[in-house]
Amino acid sequence: MEDGVISDKKHIKIVVISLAAGILATVVMLFLLAAFARYDALVKDTSGNFFRARSLFIAGNLFICSRDASNCPTKQGALQAKDTGRSLSFVSMKQVEYIEITGGKDEEGPALGAWQPSLKDYVGDYTVNAAGNHGYLSLRASGGYLYGTIRFPDWGRGATEYLKNVRIYNGKLYFTRSVSTQQELRRVGANAYFTQQYSGEYLRGGNLIRGYYIVNKERKQWEAYRNR
Repeated sequence: MEDGVISDKKHIKIVVISLAAGILATVVMLFLLAAFARYDALVKDTSGNFFRARSLFIAGNLFICSRDASNCPTKQGALQAKDTGRSLSFVSMKQVEYIEITGGKDEEGPALGAWQPSLKDYVGDYTVNAAGNHGYLSLRASGGYLYGTIRFPDWGRGATEYLKNVRIYNGKLYFTRSVSTQQELRRVGANAYFTQQYSGEYLRGGNLIRGYYIVNKERKQWEAYRNR
């Protein structure tokens, strides 16, 4: 009987040690990734403070980074602050207002930092590539509201479509492209009703919008390049 109890205790001890070793290895790996990550970032939290970080990744609701020890009340202050040393940090995404990439390059070469636009920065004409479908997007503002149109010359009648629910939220553009009435069906030349939900983030100083749209519960990529 005592041998069985001792054996169980040894088994529990081995399991606990294995779990602890696994957690430690994970923390060490994250720290190394933080030390050698390619991108530097500026983070603004929900209290209005800014801090610099070397970005790693977002896991679920958790933002993991190697961050500077100091907080600054302004963006410019954080960018100009002296490096006071970094430490591994786990931050809830609920406490993050936005993350802006300030250094590093992607596979295309130019830095693709997030950009916080004002309403007027959304206005313009764009060439669209929606999962290989070529089109044109036009966005306008009036009375503090956005409205716009989209047109795909090689789809249906190639007619101009009027966007719905055009809005800005947390630095991103959202709109709905849909055909929901018989009149719309005939005018655009669609063969069935549909609804597509678009979302996109402004990059490269507002010259690029990149995001996804949902159609039939499937997520597809789209991009829009500013013409003027």
